[in-house]
Amino acid sequence: MTFWIPRKKADPVADVYNAILHPGGIYLFGRVMALRVMSAPKPEDGKWVNFKRMASNWFTLDFPHARVEITMGDRVITVRSNKEGYFEVQDACKGPIESVEVHLPQHGYRAEVPLVGSKEQTPMVIISDVDDTLMETGSISMGKMLETTLFGNSLTRELVPGMPELISELYQGGRYPVFYVTSSPWNLANFLKRIFRRAQLPAGGLFMTNWGLTPEQWLTPSHDVHKRASIDEVASWFQGASFILFGDDSQRDPEIYANALKSYGSERVKAILIRSVSGELRANEVREDFKQLSKEHGGFAHVVKDSEEMRAHLQSRDLL
Repeated sequence: MTFWIPRKKADPVADVYNAILHPGGIYLFGRVMALRVMSAPKPEDGKWVNFKRMASNWFTLDFPHARVEITMGDRVITVRSNKEGYFEVQDACKGPIESVEVHLPQHGYRAEVPLVGSKEQTPMVIISDVDDTLMETGSISMGKMLETTLFGNSLTRELVPGMPELISELYQGGRYPVFYVTSSPWNLANFLKRIFRRAQLPAGGLFMTNWGLTPEQWLTPSHDVHKRASIDEVASWFQGASFILFGDDSQRDPEIYANALKSYGSERVKAILIRSVSGELRANEVREDFKQLSKEHGGFAHVVKDSEEMRAHLQSRDLL
């Protein structure tokens, strides 16, 4: 989404958000846009400085219909960016490969992009929500969420205690791939990645959304549709792998994950762990739903107060 387009001429870059290697091939997703140079954040930055830096994420100059060449081993794949500058490649790459080269031949830009993941089959994949699951957002309060989002920076955002360590343990140095899902827009992808690096979260796939006004949506796409589509995408890449799903109860993670369990079965959805952030009324409602889910479909689904409870549940099933 672009709110404002700068008038001055700028050279584009290919900002690659996802470069994923999986058993079925390669998934590449990015955007051709003008290079933005922003000052590095500092913990002591004031609200106005943080607001200006955050706002700059929305003021993008996109390059629609740009020619993008991706070199994968000895092959070159050519695609065009769409009207908002986004480009995407799904390719059944066969040979061993660790990186791809992305080239904008009309603009002279060229960069090597390392791939995340492996072509090896894996028995398990971790999928985690971001807001109020990994990162404190305060999404149950609009005022708190706006203050946190607009007036903080990547050095001041608080991580949920213990979650980076738990995700890293499950990751096992790359043995089990990790994917992060959020309804936040792609404009904030690099901001989010900086937070992940600071928290030493494992590098993984990222699913975000494209905000905008279209006949299909009003500003933001459906949280349910986006998150379920993300799970289905990963499931198609890692056929036969089981899943551990992390979320919270501030939105509809419990319902979305429960429906995934009903579709894929308890052999594939090994665990659903929901952090309680919305109070006891909502937590008890989800607990009752999970009890009924377990009776009808099996599965391992729990509402917890913190990462230590998550850890205990995973250990009880030999998943950690």
